[in-house]
Amino acid sequence: MNINITYIGHSGFLAELNTCYFLFDYYKGTIPNLDPDKMLIVFVSHGHPDHFNPEIFGLYEKHPRIMYLISSDIKIDDRNMDKYGITDLYNKITIVNADSKYEISDGKCSMTVSTLKSTDEGVAFLIEYMDKIIYHAGDLNLWVWKEEDKQYNNNMKARFEKELLKIKGLNIDVAFAPLDPRQEEWYGLGLDALLDNVNIKYVFPMHFWSKPEVVTMYKKERESKPTTAVIMDVKKQGQSWSISI
Repeated sequence: MNINITYIGHSGFLAELNTCYFLFDYYKGTIPNLDPDKMLIVFVSHGHPDHFNPEIFGLYEKHPRIMYLISSDIKIDDRNMDKYGITDLYNKITIVNADSKYEISDGKCSMTVSTLKSTDEGVAFLIEYMDKIIYHAGDLNLWVWKEEDKQYNNNMKARFEKELLKIKGLNIDVAFAPLDPRQEEWYGLGLDALLDNVNIKYVFPMHFWSKPEVVTMYKKERESKPTTAVIMDVKKQGQSWSISI
């Protein structure tokens, strides 16, 4: 199966598959033109403003074959539905919780979506589509920081390892995972752990803010360590790839 992937920006990606599109964590950038005959599934891992932009609800006007999977930390109540202008989209939205599984289908495009609990807010997504598996971490990462005390960082490590155990040894075709330079020398801890425990074909680093050079740096550091993954050179908004999975 061929899959076309476009980097929208930050943690935002568009994946085009046989019968559908997956749009992950859009908050700014240009979304390519979409084939109206394909279903569009919009994934929102959590409500941080660098992962969630209410403008996504406007996509329905141009692409009525749409479904939204929205993390439960984002309140989609009557008040916010009016605020976001989504009163007509109620049946297009699925609110998702951590450690849950959802069957998504519109007759032409079907998939199973499982969720993990983020070590920050919201969820990570694990999508099974036509015998392929795609993973988007959201903010599920090993967030170790210099400014935090030992207890905080040890607790973070334990929480991350607990989630990682749920997918340990899994064969993932495409993964999108954080590589955040704000963590300084610890920026690669989460991605290292993911690659050491999960069999991944292609991994797209994300959440690197305006410092794509950390991707090149990480790839060089990772050369001496065994991995099944091709680490993709994510550099600029609008960059696209066509890969076979």
